[in-house]
Amino acid sequence: MLRFMNPVLSQFPLTRWPLLLAGGSLLLMLGAWGFEYIGGYPPCALCYDQRHIHMTVIGLGLVFGLALILRPALAKAAPWMIFVIAAVLIYSAGFAGWHAGVEYGWWPGPETCTTTGGTPQIDMSCLIDPERACPPVVLCDEAAWTMLGISMAGFNALISAGMAGVAVLIGLKGLKS
Repeated sequence: MLRFMNPVLSQFPLTRWPLLLAGGSLLLMLGAWGFEYIGGYPPCALCYDQRHIHMTVIGLGLVFGLALILRPALAKAAPWMIFVIAAVLIYSAGFAGWHAGVEYGWWPGPETCTTTGGTPQIDMSCLIDPERACPPVVLCDEAAWTMLGISMAGFNALISAGMAGVAVLIGLKGLKS
C-alpha cells in the first residue's frame, strides 16, 4: 500500500501536509455549509459536533503549518504534528460513524435529539411570538440526505478515516526520513 501511495505522498513536502489536511477538513466544512445554506438541510446537534471536530483539524493544521513555514527548524517535529492531526481525524471518523449508526438505527443516540428520547431543546420564545420564524427541530436519528444508502455522517466517517489513514502514512514516512 505504501509503495502504491508513495508517488502521491511524495508530491508535497512533509512540512506542507498539516496545511493540506486542514484544507481537506475545510472542504468538508464547505460541503456541510453548502448542504445547509444552499440545499436547505439544517444540521442536527451531532452534525454540529462533527463540524467542531473539523474546525479543530483546520486550526491545528493552520497552526502547525504556519509554524513549519516560519520555523523550518521544526521540520523534525512535522511527523508528530501530523500524528496529532491524524488522531483528531480518527476521532472524527469514529464520532461520525457513531452518528451514522444512530441514523441507521443500529444503536440509540442521545435522548435530546432522537425520536425515542425526551423533548428536543426548543427556544420557547419562538413559540410565543407568532412573528418569529421558528427553526426546524432536526433529529439526530433521521438522515436528512443519503446517496447510495450512505448518509452525510456516513460520508464524513469514510472521508475522515481516509484522511486519517493518509496522515498516518505521511507521518510514518516522515519518521523514516
